[in-house]
Amino acid sequence: MPSAKKRKVQAVVDDKELADTLDALDPSLQTIAEQALANSIEEADGTTPAPETPSKRGRGRPKGAKNKRTPTPDGDIPPEERYFFQTRVGPANQQPTSTNSFSVLGLLSHDDYLEEIRKYKDPHDLEKRFLLKLHARAFPQWQFELSQDFSICLYGWGSKRQLVTNFAEYLCKQAPKRDEPHPKTVVINGYAHKLNIRHILNTIATAIQSSSGEEDPTPVKLIGQPQDILDNLLGRLDNTTQPIYLLINSLDHSSSPLRHPATQALFSRLSAHPRIHTLCTCDTPTFQLLFPSNVRDTYNFVFHDATTFASYDAETSVVDDVNELLGRKGRRVGGSQGVSFVLKSLPENARNLYRLLLSEILTILADDDADAGDGDHGEGFIDPSLLDVSATPRKRNDTRSHAADDIGIEYRTLYQKASEEFICSSDMNFRFLLKEFHDHQMITTRKDASGTEVLGVPLDRGEMESVLEELVI
Repeated sequence: MPSAKKRKVQAVVDDKELADTLDALDPSLQTIAEQALANSIEEADGTTPAPETPSKRGRGRPKGAKNKRTPTPDGDIPPEERYFFQTRVGPANQQPTSTNSFSVLGLLSHDDYLEEIRKYKDPHDLEKRFLLKLHARAFPQWQFELSQDFSICLYGWGSKRQLVTNFAEYLCKQAPKRDEPHPKTVVINGYAHKLNIRHILNTIATAIQSSSGEEDPTPVKLIGQPQDILDNLLGRLDNTTQPIYLLINSLDHSSSPLRHPATQALFSRLSAHPRIHTLCTCDTPTFQLLFPSNVRDTYNFVFHDATTFASYDAETSVVDDVNELLGRKGRRVGGSQGVSFVLKSLPENARNLYRLLLSEILTILADDDADAGDGDHGEGFIDPSLLDVSATPRKRNDTRSHAADDIGIEYRTLYQKASEEFICSSDMNFRFLLKEFHDHQMITTRKDASGTEVLGVPLDRGEMESVLEELVI
């Protein structure tokens, strides 16, 4: 026989109106509604169910509770929080690990690369061309600003090499004013690793000499320290009325010698001359930190946003980056920049020995040029990469060794000269200093036909001169 409590619940449930309401609910909700109804009846009768006896447990968290993850409730949380919750990092053993490596990739050959690059078509080529046309409208304004003794600095995303080339063509097409000679234009690629300040100043001097009307002027070769060469060049500019447009690509390139503070001081002095009109481009976001206040004032810059979104094809050293990515070491460590960086951390005796080695090799090259009667060929801008350091010279005595691939000095000759200058006191000390150069790939060692050990430097002539200047100063 049912209890009184159940009879009361049944009596309430038997009510027709309440029964219809319960039937309209889902089956799961009907059970909840009946339980709530029973609780209300118990409260009306004054009877409450006895509480359950809590189970006893020790202090602290339950065993194994620290290993359980507490999920974030699926509530009304911001989308960014929900993203981080869904992509949260789990235990290491649950994370998928990739087995891919560079060794399983098939490297493209040169022919395959050329074939793939021909198939590629830039989807934004029309927009980039339109940007260049918009910037070309500002060419008259740039020319006017340059004529008013201002220098121009172009900045913005993308390579501006094509834009500078278009501006150079625009300047060449402009007719000079009455009683004024046609201006000369010198383009300097600051991203070139083998750039040398001496060649730049000599090229400008050659451009000044060509104003005399000679079709093939003799290349000018100013000698001395860069400061003395600049003073000589400024004296030549005072005696001419021909304007010189100096267009510099990537003045702030990380591996460019133009980024040195000493070089920047020389260029700012050169740009301050009334006959020199300088336009340069910068690509790094922090390019303004490159110019101290005194250098910026001497440049007298006007800044223009010249965003082109063009790819940096010539400005980036793709071959060096790929070789470094694949773990391949080149023939030298970072060119003159890397050698200068290593020399700063070496003791004074090591720097003096490297200075002596560079001086001897440059002396050999100077003697070869004097015997052959060849100088620098200065048609326009002199590209230091065209300097032939590996040419086969004449052998004049047994203390200087030459080869078709390199120019060097014999080991015993260098050791004798180092001993005379008190750079090293013994052969073991000499070998120890050379080991530092070998470890950093700053020198090369080979044996000639007679088996004599010959020491060389994996740098071209311009880079050796640049490193030697820093060591002398």
